[in-house]
Amino acid sequence: MAAPPGLFEGLVDDAAMFPPGNAAVGEAVEAHLEYRSAWFGPVIGPLVVSDQRLGEVGRARSLQGARPAAAAADLAEGAAALLVSVVNTTGAGGLVSLAQRQVPGVRVVAVESALRDLDDLARNAARVASAAAELDEEVQVFVEIPYAPGWERAVDAVEAAGLLGKIRTGGPAAEDCPGTDQLARQLSVLVEADLPFKATAGLHHAWPTASGNPAQPQQHGFLNLLLAVEALVEGSSESEAARLLGLADRDAVVKSIEGWGAAQASRVRRRLRSFGCCGVLDPVGDLVSVGLLAEPA
Repeated sequence: MAAPPGLFEGLVDDAAMFPPGNAAVGEAVEAHLEYRSAWFGPVIGPLVVSDQRLGEVGRARSLQGARPAAAAADLAEGAAALLVSVVNTTGAGGLVSLAQRQVPGVRVVAVESALRDLDDLARNAARVASAAAELDEEVQVFVEIPYAPGWERAVDAVEAAGLLGKIRTGGPAAEDCPGTDQLARQLSVLVEADLPFKATAGLHHAWPTASGNPAQPQQHGFLNLLLAVEALVEGSSESEAARLLGLADRDAVVKSIEGWGAAQASRVRRRLRSFGCCGVLDPVGDLVSVGLLAEPA
C-alpha cells in the first residue's frame, strides 16, 4: 500500500496543549521537537499555541534547545525557531498586538482567529481581515467560521480578503459536533468559494470512531474528510460527500485513498491544508496500521 506523494505532508497540526489533551507547555514543546525529528516528522505541522501562552512556549523552547533530545530538524542551524500556529483569543485587536510581538526561539507561521459576532459574521470577518493586514505577509491567517446565520457570506468575505478558513469538526459540546449532512454542506460551500481551510477537533482517527462522549457519539475520520473534499472538487453532490463522511468501512476508505494519483492529492490538499489534533500519534498510528505511512527502510 502507498499513499499519493505529498498527501499527508504537514497534515496534522500538533494541538497537544488544547482539550482534551491539555498537555503542559514544557511537555508539549519537548514532545513536538521529538515528533519533528522522527521519521514521520514530515506529517506534523506547527505546534498550535494560545496567544496567552506564547511567552511560556518561548521559554520552554529555549530550555529544550539546550538538550540533546531537541529535534535535529528544528536545530539544524543552531538556534532555529520553533514553528507555531497561534490561536488568537482576543478578537481583531489581538491580531494587531500579535503583529508587534517577538518571542525569541519562536516563529509564528500561522494565526487562527474565530469570528465571534454571531449577529454579523461577514462584518466581523472584514474586521479580522483589516487587522490581519498588520501581520507579516508570510503568516497564514485561518479564520474560524462558526455554523451560524450568515456563515456563507462570511466565507465569501474571508475568501475575498485572501485569508484562509477554519471549521470545527468536533468538540466537547453537542453543537460543536456537526453531523455528516452539516459537515458536507460546509465543505461544499468552502470548495465552491475556493477557500482553502483547516479543520479542528474531533479528528483523532483516520475513519469514523466512537468518541466515548455522549455529546459526540461519533468522531469524523480525517481520511473520510479528504475523500469528501475530493468528491466535491470533482463535482459530486453534498449527499455523496455526506455518504463518504459516514463511510465506516475501513478497507473501502483506505482503498479509495490508495487509488488517488498525485494530481488528485494536490487538488485536495490545496483545499484542506491541515487539521489540529491534541494527540498526533493517533492519526500517525492509524496511517501506519493500514500501510499508508511507513518508516523508510
